[in-house]
Amino acid sequence: MEQTVSRTQVVIVVMVAVLCVSAGETLLAAGMRQAGRGGHDGIKLALAAASDWRVLIGTFLMAMFFGLYALALSWADLSFVLPLTAASYVLGAVFAQTFLGEHVTLIRWVGAAVITAGVVIVGRGG
Repeated sequence: MEQTVSRTQVVIVVMVAVLCVSAGETLLAAGMRQAGRGGHDGIKLALAAASDWRVLIGTFLMAMFFGLYALALSWADLSFVLPLTAASYVLGAVFAQTFLGEHVTLIRWVGAAVITAGVVIVGRGG
């Protein structure tokens, strides 16, 4: 039985995936910063990271991204799905500034705006 999936459904799945990967990367960054503060290297750093809840949840969310991305690719062309994932750059900058306290420069925001414009163009394309 062939399944018909709308473009809207693909976009929703990809946007949920983008949210997962952006949150996952933010948690992973926070957890790795904490693990790195211990002065560990090698296996001790890996063990410290593996025991940090942010690293574990971040990794899980990034795996969720992969599963949702694969699902979207089963429904739509790579040339449509892949550009939509670029929204993660915008969301990543927002999360970095909001949750990690990073200073996001004007040039990075301009880059995020250009990426957003590209996503809109691809999303509206045939």
